[in-house]
This record gives sequence, C-alpha cells and structure tokens, in this order.
Amino acid sequence: MKVREIMTRDVTTAAPGMTLEEAADMLARRRLRAMPVIDDEGHVLGMLTDRLLISRLLPALERADAGVPPAASGHAGEVRDIMERTVMCVKEDEPLANVVRLMLDREIERLPVVREGQLVGFLTRGDIIRRLLLRDTAGETEETRGE
Repeated sequence: MKVREIMTRDVTTAAPGMTLEEAADMLARRRLRAMPVIDDEGHVLGMLTDRLLISRLLPALERADAGVPPAASGHAGEVRDIMERTVMCVKEDEPLANVVRLMLDREIERLPVVREGQLVGFLTRGDIIRRLLLRDTAGETEETRGE
C-alpha cells in the first residue's frame, strides 16, 4: 500500500503572511490540529499547529490572570512568525509501512505529502487508523458474504 492510497487530498493550508487570528479561526472552524504552510507555488515552507498557536496565546492568558487588561495587539502576528520551519515531508509513492514506521520511531503525528516538491496531500495518524480499520472491516464483510 502506498501513501497516496490513504492520504487526505483536500488539504487546508496556510500562507506565511496569514494573520494568526485568521489561521486560528481556520483551525477552529475546520476542527484541525495542524496545517501546512505553503508558498504561492505549493511548496511546503512550514507547519502551523494548534500547540504553536496556544503557546503564542499563553502570555496573554497569564497577563489576564494577573489582572492586566489585554492589549489591542496581544495576538498580532503572522503565521511565519511562529510556524515550524523544519518539516519532514514524504512522497506520495512511498510505501505506507515505511512511513508508519518513521512516524512511530520519530513520534510524528502528521506529514505533508509532496510530488516534485509541491504539496499534494496530508497524512495523519488518524488517516492510517481509519484506513486500517475500514480495510479490516471490509475484509470481514467480504468473508462473511462468502460463507
């Protein structure tokens, strides 16, 4: 089985110049934990995660807990200011077993999938679990029908 067989093809992405507020809204509305940051040509520049956004918001929360009123620009900034810049990507024709092993060994939750350097998909642990469960369920159903 290859990565392309289970990757998500409709990927929500961020631009490096997108405001943190816009990116946070996108993550929240679409119930995502992360999204690749890409340039105009579709090359992966980084990764924005909910964890990075929360880390950026922590000082404002601490000030609020201390009774300091929030500053008007307390959450200002752009995605490029906080994105992870070192992002491992995989090719769509990579064997899935190799990628799963890599994800487990390096404790990676998600990987952008690229073709000739451009983003074509996204692979998460959830994608892998869903596919394996659906595959097992489909196999059981076929066996049951044959009996």
